Amino acid sequence: IERGAENDSLSKKIMKRFFQELIKENGLVAYGEKEIKNALEIGAVEDLLISEALDLWRVKIACNCGYENILTKTEQDLQKLETEIPEKQCPKCGNLQLEIKEKIELVEELSEKAENIGAKVHLISVDTEEGNQLFKAFGGIAAILRFSMR
Repeated sequence: IERGAENDSLSKKIMKRFFQELIKENGLVAYGEKEIKNALEIGAVEDLLISEALDLWRVKIACNCGYENILTKTEQDLQKLETEIPEKQCPKCGNLQLEIKEKIELVEELSEKAENIGAKVHLISVDTEEGNQLFKAFGGIAAILRFSMR
């Protein structure tokens, strides 16, 4: 993982490359959690760009009856969920046996998947204009692709 704060020029360079691809008609880019996840699953990601300000968790909720649901939550929403979950009824069986089975930071989950397919992971600081754009305009997650997914 390459940290943006330690190497701002590298962050600017990789973000510049992302924006150059973005404006091409068939640019090799992806952004947003769902599209990035798909790109990682098919091995299309060359460079994964993650904002250091990204504050999302992947949470797996489950019940003894077999019900499972995977949610993406902010740190604040996760804390709220952790206090509310014992009083929530399972949508499948109606019992009060819902539990948080797993929780992982989205940054960690996506980074692992990227490294498994040989993609480079770049943590981009929001201290730069480009990094700020990545966070605000693209939800903090983007990628430069090896091949088109269209």
